Amino acid sequence: MVARLFGLKSPAIWHMLPIPPVNSQDTLQEDVTVKRSFAFAVVLLTAGITATAGAMDADELIAKNIEATGGLEKIQSIETIQATGKFLTQGMEFPFTVTQKRPNKLRLVADIQGMSLIQVFDGETGWSINPMTGSQDPQPMGEIELKSFKLQADMDGPHINYAEKGYSVEYIGEDEVEGTAVYQFRLDTHNDIVMDYFLDQEYFLTIKQTSKITVDDNEIEIDTYLSDFKEINGIVMPFAIDTRRGDVTMNQIMIETVEQGVAVDDSVFVMPVKEKIETGE
Repeated sequence: MVARLFGLKSPAIWHMLPIPPVNSQDTLQEDVTVKRSFAFAVVLLTAGITATAGAMDADELIAKNIEATGGLEKIQSIETIQATGKFLTQGMEFPFTVTQKRPNKLRLVADIQGMSLIQVFDGETGWSINPMTGSQDPQPMGEIELKSFKLQADMDGPHINYAEKGYSVEYIGEDEVEGTAVYQFRLDTHNDIVMDYFLDQEYFLTIKQTSKITVDDNEIEIDTYLSDFKEINGIVMPFAIDTRRGDVTMNQIMIETVEQGVAVDDSVFVMPVKEKIETGE
């Protein structure tokens, strides 16, 4: 959610995971396309919104992180969330809107050079419309992108009730993130995606996430830094998110508005039927 939109305490949008939704071929390329970069950022959006952590004991850290971001009851009481902001990459700036609804529905719309890039997970499968490819037809997501969006669509975040979801966690130890002492814990989805959470030792908020995704025996690692935390209706969320690969900043996300409990019709998550072109024959 958007709770900590790229920050620490929040549900779905606020817990968007820093995992790049790309296909197996794109993943191996050094150049990051606008679509991939933006999709990844959105993931962050939802991951940042629901980030958690682990302490001397992973379960204890997760519990502290949940409490720090607003508490389990408050997090799970939010049925929908919508966030708007700007996505900055390669010297360009794109406005976007991210919408999430229980259970596990996620929709991202970005305005790129006057065209709408749309990426959606409807709770079961994913689809997208990318006019930059020269087509306005909806297309099903590839395997890797689908795994990423499915994880992001979890409004509670993968750490909450992780065992019931088939995930496992382990406490890694103490570390430091840009001068801040942190606790680190790892969450393994056992589905080609592993995430390390770094919680600051004072507030137990997630200030960094390292996501590793395996594609055709190749591992891609991306770091997400969360900051500018704000409290929205009792939920703490990050309003600034930086995505880096090594020392290179891939993109930045600046959250501008966050709304909880907005009316969202299920139809916006349904993949449109491709329009048939009349030939006149």
